[in-house]
Amino acid sequence: MRARLVTAAAAAALPAVLALGPAPAVADAGGNNGTIKVAEVDQLGTESNDPHVGCTFALEWYGFDAGATSVVSFESQDHDVAITGVHGATTVRLADDAAQGGNDLDGREIYTLEFAGDPHPEQGYHVKVTTDTEGSRGADTKSKTFWVGPCEDGDDAGGTGTPTGPTETGPGSTTPFSWDWRYADPTCDALSVAYPADLPSGQANDVNVRIETDRGQVTLNFHNNAGTWSGTTLFPFTTHPGWPADVASYTITWVQVGGTNYHWQGEVACATDGDPLTPDVPQAVTEVSGFRTGALGLSRGATPPADAIEVEQAGTETVTLERFTGGTWQAARTVRTTARGTARVTFPRLTARGTHLFRLSVSQTLHSTGATTGTLTVRVR
Repeated sequence: MRARLVTAAAAAALPAVLALGPAPAVADAGGNNGTIKVAEVDQLGTESNDPHVGCTFALEWYGFDAGATSVVSFESQDHDVAITGVHGATTVRLADDAAQGGNDLDGREIYTLEFAGDPHPEQGYHVKVTTDTEGSRGADTKSKTFWVGPCEDGDDAGGTGTPTGPTETGPGSTTPFSWDWRYADPTCDALSVAYPADLPSGQANDVNVRIETDRGQVTLNFHNNAGTWSGTTLFPFTTHPGWPADVASYTITWVQVGGTNYHWQGEVACATDGDPLTPDVPQAVTEVSGFRTGALGLSRGATPPADAIEVEQAGTETVTLERFTGGTWQAARTVRTTARGTARVTFPRLTARGTHLFRLSVSQTLHSTGATTGTLTVRVR
């Protein structure tokens, strides 16, 4: 059972239209409901959608019909600049699998564009990409506008350098707009983004959140198919269609919000108490230091030297010395930590020749993540 992540108070504090944001569309197998995304070449497959990319960038196709063909064209959005060359395929055949929604990658192509004309001194070249993909019940064409950085000397296409920190003055603004604006850190409940009032039009329709769960890694993509978000928008995690079932614990590690160059990275560890009427709770990250890992050689009948360890964020939890026996890790003895989190770990006397494996573990609780150390390998002669 998953915990409900949006409290009534939090939802009431936001306009109804913004409280959850539009859910990602799931493609209909009978029509083309796909999405194209623009990505940096070092962020392939992350379902990101970047409003500013470098000289060389990628287009990715998600959730399209099986075996569709997409025709790609680029158009300069500055009448003083012309696109004179396109390096990359302008006809792309997509994967043969059926449409499976916004997380289903069906195609990718890398592009470098050549330009005639001067770029914006800080933002680069303003470009519109249009794809025409067959097999749709509705409109075949999809388009996005974004900024492309000029190529540096020695890159595939000519240019005068890569923009560093694009700025733009928004409507009613008296100070330059910064593309490095920041949003609040995520919580166990959700990500809350306060979009700047002067954010340029069309630059806020994607949010990506990477989460490590006890069921595996998941990247949640929130995509606004109807336009762009504004004001303060809340993006809850467990109500997202891509959230795996029966998750007991998870750690939020990375966030990308369209419309800013800033990416949040860190660790917000969380656990659910199984009650859908209460929010999930943050967990302290447990760390164990001082335990010896690697290999150690001993004579038969000897005892491995004791280790002085320190456990952070474990409170009064018991540390377990585990031994690999019969193909599984089994508890060999328990060690109680002091109020300061310190302990002395002693080992059993080893009377049998061969290889003996040991490690320490601290159990997960509702308020701490738990931890498992690396392995100490003891070879007895």
